[in-house]
Amino acid sequence: MEVQIMAHTFVSMTLFLIILATWIAKGEVVQSFSEIPACGKSFHLGEEPRGLNSSSTARICQRLRGVCFYATLYDQNARIPIYSAYILEQSTTSRPDISSSNWYLEPMLAGIEKPDMQQASTSLVQNNLEQFEESQAVNNDYRNSGLTRGHLNPSQHHSSEAQIATFTYTNMAPKESKLNSGSWNQYENFLRSSILPSCSETHVVTGVIPSGATVQQGVWIHGRVNVPSFFWSAFFCQLKNGGWRTEARLGRNASPFDVQTKTVAELEEILAAQFGEDVTIFPGENSSE
Repeated sequence: MEVQIMAHTFVSMTLFLIILATWIAKGEVVQSFSEIPACGKSFHLGEEPRGLNSSSTARICQRLRGVCFYATLYDQNARIPIYSAYILEQSTTSRPDISSSNWYLEPMLAGIEKPDMQQASTSLVQNNLEQFEESQAVNNDYRNSGLTRGHLNPSQHHSSEAQIATFTYTNMAPKESKLNSGSWNQYENFLRSSILPSCSETHVVTGVIPSGATVQQGVWIHGRVNVPSFFWSAFFCQLKNGGWRTEARLGRNASPFDVQTKTVAELEEILAAQFGEDVTIFPGENSSE
């Protein structure tokens, strides 16, 4: 009888772990960004964008050493973030000297209940490498691809620990170097030099439009990582003198690498056509004008 009970317990536990692993692979690191106040603050009015979730996306509160710095919606099938949301900050420190081979990975996407991002060299990652590679992009995906590791939340918009926390592969998408170092870099500099000084607080959401839903569609690195057709971004600035200002950008991840200025409403229409649902980037009154 004791043997039967132990066998039944073992089977039950095995089934539970299978179900849990399946839920993690298809579900979310957190059910809602609002579960963690520090994560919810990444969004204007504490409300995440609408219309960009899918069955393959996971909500990540990007935590480093116990502190949540920004929020990311990550597509586990495409192995790229759909967007990262953050508060624009003054950068007072230089770019961290972290080798791309040791940028951070997300344990919870790999089914490991550890909320802090981990560097690739840690024993946790090395001992569970297959789970990490299955659930997210890693350094080998980008090596010799001819594409840069494009930050959605750029390090130059932060300082110190917050800056380091941007160096995670869940905040990266393959980007052509001419876009990354050219017109898109100009937009990021514009936010830092022109928007930041005039705003009491600025929320930014930067994302991508994948080039295809499956490896038979669009462009993929090694059949694993989707190469976005476009990068997009929108900001909501609370002006220091009262009122607010919003704008958006749409950058082509191919020649001629142009970055177009859009209203938030115009960008939402473009995203809605691509994602098949109505999209609202900044839920709230008048935020899309």
